[in-house]
Amino acid sequence: MSKEMFLESLLNLTKLNLWNADTWGILLLIVGFIASVFTFTYSMIIFFKTFTGKQKAYLLPKKPHEAPFGLLLSPAILAFLVLFIGIFPNVIAAPILEPAVKSIVPSLATNADFHIHIGLWHGITPALLMTVGIVILGTILYKTHRFWKPFITTRVPKKLRIGKSYDKGMSYLEQGSYRFTMTVMTGWLRTYLNYMLFAFIVLVLGSLILTDSLNLKFENLTSVTLVDFVLAAVILVTLIGIVFSKSRITSIILLGAMGYTISIFFVIARAPDLALTQLIIETISVVLYLLVFYHLPQFSNIEEKPRFFSVKTFLSIGIGITITLVALSAYDTTFYDSISQYYIDNTYKEAAGKNIVNVILVDFRGFDTLFETTVLAIASIGIFTMIKLRLTKRRDKNENQ
Repeated sequence: MSKEMFLESLLNLTKLNLWNADTWGILLLIVGFIASVFTFTYSMIIFFKTFTGKQKAYLLPKKPHEAPFGLLLSPAILAFLVLFIGIFPNVIAAPILEPAVKSIVPSLATNADFHIHIGLWHGITPALLMTVGIVILGTILYKTHRFWKPFITTRVPKKLRIGKSYDKGMSYLEQGSYRFTMTVMTGWLRTYLNYMLFAFIVLVLGSLILTDSLNLKFENLTSVTLVDFVLAAVILVTLIGIVFSKSRITSIILLGAMGYTISIFFVIARAPDLALTQLIIETISVVLYLLVFYHLPQFSNIEEKPRFFSVKTFLSIGIGITITLVALSAYDTTFYDSISQYYIDNTYKEAAGKNIVNVILVDFRGFDTLFETTVLAIASIGIFTMIKLRLTKRRDKNENQ
C-alpha cells in the first residue's frame, strides 16, 4: 500500500502546474519505477539467500537455538500491529492521522468536511498496474540474476559499476566525517561553548533581521543619572578584571561584586524583591564557586597569549550586540495593552494600600512572592549550612590536632 501511495504521488506530480512538473515529473516517475524494480529484486535476493537453502550449522561457531519467549514477544506484537493496521488502517486515521495533518496544515482544522479514509482497494488504477509491473519485472530479474550479474561483474568496467561508486562514496564520506569530527571535537569545553554561542548569535540575530523584528525606539527610555553611570562603570571594571584575572579567587570575588552592583540597580528601580533575590542568589553562587574551584586542579601550564582579534573577541562582541538588540527591541514591543494602569486604578480600591509596589508584592501576586520567599529561605539555609559545616570541620580538625 505504501508503494502504491508513493507511485500515486509521482503520478500526481506530473499534473502539477509548477516548475514544468508535467515535463520533469515524468522523468521522476520513470526513475522511481526503475528504482522500485531493483529494490524489489535485491529484497528478494536478501530474503531468499538468508532464509532458504541448506542449513550449514558446521560453519557456525556455536550451535544456534530458538530465541526465548521474552525476546519473541516484542517483535510478535509489532508484527501483529503491522498486520492489523495494514488490514484495518482507518483505526488510526481519526485519532492519530487527522490531528497530525491538521497540526501541519492549520487551514484544515477549520474544515468540518476534512476526514482521512485509507482503503486497501481503490480499483484498477495506474499505480496498481505499475505495482504489478514492479512485481513481475522484479521477479524476472531475481530468477535470472545468475545470468546478468556475472556480466556486470566481469564486462562492465569497475569505474562504471554502481556498487563500486557506492563503496568509494562511502569511503570518502567516512574519511571526510572522521576529519571533520577530529577538527570539530577538540575535547575542550570552551570550544563547544564557542559553537553554542555562535549558533545563538546566528539564530537570534538572524531571526531579528529576517523577520524585521528590530524595534529600536529610545524616546521612552528612562533618563540616565550620574549614579547609573557610576554603577555601569563599576560593572565594566569588574568585567575587565574577570577577563584578565589569572587567579580564580580574584575572578570569583569580582563576579560577586558585579552581582551586588546589579542589585543596586534594582534598588534604584524600586524593585526591592528583585534586589533581595539578587543579593541572596549572588551570595550562594559565590560560596558555591569557591567550593567548586577549591577542589578543581590548578591551571594548566599551557598559557595562551591574549590576542585582541580572535574568535573569542568576535563572539563576545556578537553576544553583547545580540542581547542588547533583543533587550531594546523587547522593551518597546507590546502586543497587548499594559496592565500598569489597572494597578494604579485598583491598588487603593481593591487592596486598601497606597504603596503600589508593596500591594502588588503581597496582594495581587501574593503566591509569587510566597514562593520567592521560599526560594530565598532555602538559599539562606544553604548558605548557613555550608558555612556552619565548614566551621565545624575546621574546629574538629583543630581539636584532633
